[in-house]
Amino acid sequence: MINNWGGNPENRANMSLVRFPRRLAAFVILLIIALTSLGLIAANIYTIGVSQVGILVNPYSGDFSGPVAGPTLAWKSVPWVNVVIVSTAVQTIQMVGPGNNINVLTRDNLNVSLDVTIRYQVMATNVITLYKHYPALSWEDNTLVPLIRSSVRDVVANYTADELQAVRAQIQAGVENKLTTSLATEPSLANDIQLVELNLRDIVLPNSFLAAIQAKLNAQQQLLQAQFQAQQLIVTALGQRNATIIAAQAQANATLIQALANAQSISEIISQVETQTGTTWNSTQVAAFTNMYTELQLLSKLTGQNLYIFVGSPNGSLIIPTKSGP
Repeated sequence: MINNWGGNPENRANMSLVRFPRRLAAFVILLIIALTSLGLIAANIYTIGVSQVGILVNPYSGDFSGPVAGPTLAWKSVPWVNVVIVSTAVQTIQMVGPGNNINVLTRDNLNVSLDVTIRYQVMATNVITLYKHYPALSWEDNTLVPLIRSSVRDVVANYTADELQAVRAQIQAGVENKLTTSLATEPSLANDIQLVELNLRDIVLPNSFLAAIQAKLNAQQQLLQAQFQAQQLIVTALGQRNATIIAAQAQANATLIQALANAQSISEIISQVETQTGTTWNSTQVAAFTNMYTELQLLSKLTGQNLYIFVGSPNGSLIIPTKSGP
């Protein structure tokens, strides 16, 4: 019997077709093994970034290990260990604007709102204790934010509404001290959270209170204006009074001078009459002549005419004009 298997080209082709699927299957198997190995390796490798720490949690035994500080690339001892990443960078809580800011009552029971920004940091050395208290990493919403609101309310309650702007720095310092004490005494956060900074950004007063303050300021301004105007009137009145007094004094002095001049003139006229007539007048005659001369002099000023007095005596007669000058 002759064997033509090896020499027949057709048979050789059939053998090649049989070997090819076997090689492909072997390659696929090796590829699967390689990918599985890489997957297992990748599953056991974890990375931790900058300003982060990692906590290794064994869900079956309940054991914790770490914290592992970043940045780092590490290998898990067993693949089923979970790696919890916690940020240790400074984090910010913005309690600003309607719905987010803090509503508080002042000492005089006025409702005001405060915009506050808080910066805090998780302590890396105590992160496992913090995680045990807050497995969902929810310490902000569950505890930290309520402590902030409580601290702000306790401090603001010591002041009245109209004092708030003036004591803003004291309020910020008081809230920061109160919150620091609260963090130190809160069992779930003590030594786990560090307060970095608290900033009181704004104090929002009700519109009704602002309107009342503006009305008060307007009233005070009007009162000051009225007082100033009253003072001006007093000064003006005093000035006018003084001017009137001065004018009256001047007029009185002028009248007195005029009267003294008239008296001197009348006395001189009487002396001339006595000399020219060779007579001596008694007090009655002097008084009568003085009254007549004064009245005629006034009448002469009013009419503008020169009036005369006729004086007769045994020794002669005189005509005396009452208007001096031409």
